[in-house]
Parts: sequence; structure tokens; C-alpha cells
Amino acid sequence: MLRRRRRAPLLLAAAAAAGVALVAPSPAGENARSVASALQHGVARSSRAVYTIGFVVADYKYSLRGLDSGSADYRAKLSEIHLRSAKKLLKLCELNGGFYVKAGQYVSSLRQVPKEYSSTLSSLQDQVHRGQLHDNQDVAIKVQYPGLEQRMKIDIMTMSFLSKSVSWIFPDYKFDRILVEFEKSMSMELDFTLEAKNSERTANCFRKNSVVKVPYVFWQLTTREVLTMEFCYGHKVNDLDFLRREKISPTKVAKALIELFGEMVFVHGFVHGDPHPGNILVSPQGNGKFSLVLLDHGIYRELDQKFRLDYCQLWKALILLDTKKILALGEQFGVGKYAKYFPVIFTGRTIESKSAIGTQMSSEEQRQLKEDLSSLGMDDISSFMEALPRDFYVILRTDGLLRSILGNLGAPRHVRLLTYAKCAVHGLEKQPKLESGAINRMFLQVKTNISYLHLRVLIEIAGLLAKVNDVKHKAVDKLRRMFQEISQALHLLM
Repeated sequence: MLRRRRRAPLLLAAAAAAGVALVAPSPAGENARSVASALQHGVARSSRAVYTIGFVVADYKYSLRGLDSGSADYRAKLSEIHLRSAKKLLKLCELNGGFYVKAGQYVSSLRQVPKEYSSTLSSLQDQVHRGQLHDNQDVAIKVQYPGLEQRMKIDIMTMSFLSKSVSWIFPDYKFDRILVEFEKSMSMELDFTLEAKNSERTANCFRKNSVVKVPYVFWQLTTREVLTMEFCYGHKVNDLDFLRREKISPTKVAKALIELFGEMVFVHGFVHGDPHPGNILVSPQGNGKFSLVLLDHGIYRELDQKFRLDYCQLWKALILLDTKKILALGEQFGVGKYAKYFPVIFTGRTIESKSAIGTQMSSEEQRQLKEDLSSLGMDDISSFMEALPRDFYVILRTDGLLRSILGNLGAPRHVRLLTYAKCAVHGLEKQPKLESGAINRMFLQVKTNISYLHLRVLIEIAGLLAKVNDVKHKAVDKLRRMFQEISQALHLLM
């Protein structure tokens, strides 16, 4: 079954090409009524959200009363509430639209949420119409609905009001900057010509990569409100049943995916900001081969050049567990003492860890980390988030979504870590040689080459150890299954 699309008449695209407005311009009186209507709808959306969330909270609180949390009845009832709540939230997102849909898309992408939520809300990831040109070529058409911009502004005002209210009640709450970043991201999505330009720029970045596919833009059928692109066939990147039917390795898909985004971040510094499964398709090419189709280029972040290089250096330090360098980079990023949590956030190791990259923390490390984190308050967390450079927000969000997808694909932890490390080395190779003079440039080149070789050796050794570890686990699993089969056979004979 191919990716579903709602069909749309070619008239929409034809109107866009001819420069015909989809909604006729209104006189001044109509504009005033339009604003009043938008305000009315904004109040309705806010009220609907408060009611729905209140209902969900009450449902969890009262429906589970009197049940033992470890009982089968509790687990069955909890699953029912999950499904009931997910359906209500889906309805809320569909009715309210705008950032509510974006929030639903994000939640559906997280591996950590109950399966009832991820499966129910995943329908929000399909939102593009399908049409056909006169030459019978299939196209994907995105249409901006009338009044969307006004509704978005009101929703942002509502979020801002709620954020300020929370800040007044809890003075340590300092997440206003995240709201500003969210508003900028939503504004980008209101101009489809910007999305088309982002799409073409990404296609150019990966023009030599045969695995990555970016849909072609039909500029003659594209305006600020209508975007017409080549229709690409495929399934969501986390559709394991589809991958098995096509005999495509989920681990290979995971590796190609993390290589794609690793190159975006560390080499090009031009990052897709919304990589949920609905925006990444796997298109079969036969014999287990595939293409990754990257969709929805509305939200991108162009990283500051210095930040990109510092982030490459951070990953190099994370792989080497160079404590001094990590803390120094923390000062440059403006987070000070909180830099010691970078290894935990990105690699799952503490800054004092002695364990190999890609392995779990020891029980002692987990105990020490738990004690350390227990001393942190809301003011510490908000101060850390407030201090982070703006570019870090898209990095953290993108990495969080990718981790969820990799987890669903069953990829080993070291795949992401080693791929990021290699991309960081590649990104550092491309840094400009700022030093003047032939002697300085020569010493810099020698120093860079030695550093590169050192890190490459460590990466390859870590990769080899990870492969050996995978083989060991597979062998143990195979032996365990053999013993189980032998035990069952002996039981039948006896």
C-alpha cells in the first residue's frame, strides 16, 4: 500500500500558476469582520483545548482509583484510557489545526509515548493533497487554507499568555525563548516559496548522494499559498512491516537516515527542523535497495558557522571523553557548569565515564548521575535552556526525533554515535584556514591531519568493538533459543 494522499483538483495548481487568488480580496469592512471572526475562533480553540486536556487529566485521575498499579486490570484499564485520550487529542488537533497539529505530529514520533498515542496520532503526519498534471504526471499539492496566518497569530498569543502566567506563578520558569523559536518556525511554514527554495537547496547539497531523494518543485505552479511538487512514492521510515515485505534492512535504513542528518548538521549547517516519520519515506529500488525521500522543507535552520565548527569540536571531545575540552566548549556555548551534562544528553555517558562508546552506563555511574540530577531544580533546568545558543534548539529537537525513529527501527545505539563522530570529523576538515602565512597554514594542516587520523582510529576501533558486541549478543540469543527448543523437546519426550 503506497502512501495515502487526498486527491485535489488540478484547478488549485492551475489557479496558482495563473496568479489567481484562491480567496478574493476583501474590502476594509470585510477585513474587520475577518479579524473579529479569527478572534472568535481563537477563543473557541483555546476553550476546546482547555476542556479536552482537563477531561484527559480527570479521566486518568478518577478511572484508575482503587486499582493496584501492578495488576492486569490496572494495565488493561490504563490502555483503555490511553486510547480514549489519544482519540480526543486527535480530534482536538484536527479541529484546531495550526500548531496543535505540529504538536500532535511531534508526540506521535516519540518512542517513549504509549503505543495508543503514537498509532492514533500518526494520522496527523499525512496532510498533502495528490493531483495530476495534463501529462498525467502525479504531483503533491500543499494548499494554505484561508485565515491560517491570523489563526496562527492568535494561537501564539494564547501560548504567550499562558507562558507569562506560568512565569508569574513559578518565577524560576524561563522558557519564553523557546516560544519565540516556535513562533519563528511557524512563520516559516506560512510561505511556501521559502519551502520550495529550501527543498532545492537541500537537493543540491545531496546531489551526489544516490540514496537521498528530494521532490522536484514545479515553480510555475507554486506561490506563497500553493506548493506543487513531484509526487514521490514510499512508506514512512518506521513502517517495519513494509520494510520486511520489501526485504529492506531496518538497520541499513537507520544508518542512511542518520548519515543524511549528520551531514546536514556537521557539514552543510543547513538542517531540516521537522524529521518526523511522515516527512521521511522509504522508496524501494529492488533487491533490498531503497531511497530515502525527504519531504516538508518548511522549517530549516541555517547554523552559524562558528557554532557548526564548535559543535563538531564538541562531538570530537565527546568521543574522546576530553573533559577539559567539553567544559571549555560549554563556556563558549554559554552554559558554564552545565556543560558536564553534554555527554549524558548526547552519548548516554557521564563526563567521568570509563565505559566504551555506545555501551550502557555502569550501575555505579547511574547511581552517581541520579544523585547529581536529584540536586537540580527548575531554576537549573530553565537556566540551562535559557543559556543555550538558538542553534541548539533545532539540534536537540531534530536529534530527539531521530533517536525515536532509530529506536523503532531497532538500530544499535552505536550507529548514531559513530556516524555523528565521522560527520563531525568531515565537518572539521571543511573549516576555513584562517591563519595567514604559509608556515602557519602548513602547521595547521599537519595538526589537523594528525587529529583526524587519531579520531578516525578511535572511531574504527569503537565500531569494531560494537560489531563484535552485536555478534556476541546474536550468538547468545541463538544459543538461548537452541536451549529453549531442546528443553521443550525433552519436556515432550518425558
